[in-house]
Amino acid sequence: MKGTVIKTFFDKHYPLDTAYEWDNVGLQIGTLNKTITGILIALDVTKDVVEEAIEKQCNLIIAHHPIIFSPLKRLTTDAYKGKMIEILIKEDIAVYVSHTNYDLGSTGMNQVLADQIGLENQAVLEMVSETHGIGRIGTILPMPLEKAVNVIKEALGVETARLITNTPEKLVETVAISGGSGASHMMAAKMQGADLYLTGDVSYHRAHDMLQAGLTALDIGHYAEHHFAQALKEELKQAGVDVPMYESALNLDPFVFV
Repeated sequence: MKGTVIKTFFDKHYPLDTAYEWDNVGLQIGTLNKTITGILIALDVTKDVVEEAIEKQCNLIIAHHPIIFSPLKRLTTDAYKGKMIEILIKEDIAVYVSHTNYDLGSTGMNQVLADQIGLENQAVLEMVSETHGIGRIGTILPMPLEKAVNVIKEALGVETARLITNTPEKLVETVAISGGSGASHMMAAKMQGADLYLTGDVSYHRAHDMLQAGLTALDIGHYAEHHFAQALKEELKQAGVDVPMYESALNLDPFVFV
């Protein structure tokens, strides 16, 4: 299969021009003008992920988070990232990134997460342009907050989460979610009547803002997004991609709670 098939797929479903201006998406390492022998789908590109791609004979990694985000002032192979990029180039492994363009896609990250927790009556949480919106809001069976937290953690495979609430005895029915670092959409969740807002990377000060706004939130971390790999693999299969595809088997969550 020619690598340009991958570009055509993303151009159709998750166009690069829908990504936020600050983002860096698309082909970041290597070329798609070659025959693709295997695809590894991963949340992040690390040295271990690169080794996994080599082991599985994949010459394309599709990642959610950019391997190159800020401009590189130098590329030295004595440094971690430089060495990793050297290996990618030597092994002829291309890296394609679909980040906020995937987050904003109608079948992208937030749809995947909303489906994962069984959200019903789904709607976009907040429009960011005339045609694209971020996050999802919908309903679950009414249940006490403590039970809702446990159900959601189990659905997402999250062992630990940080709860932000002034009302621990509340009943939860309307749930909003924005994957990754979505604290900036807290007021959309509040205005749309969310009983519980799910997102990640909530800072100390943002948590206080949520409490002052009377919003209950659950910080599920960033790694919950890893569920996208299976969904994207199935979507690529349905689009006719017929080479071996793998979800990264590595746990890339950098945090261990002690």
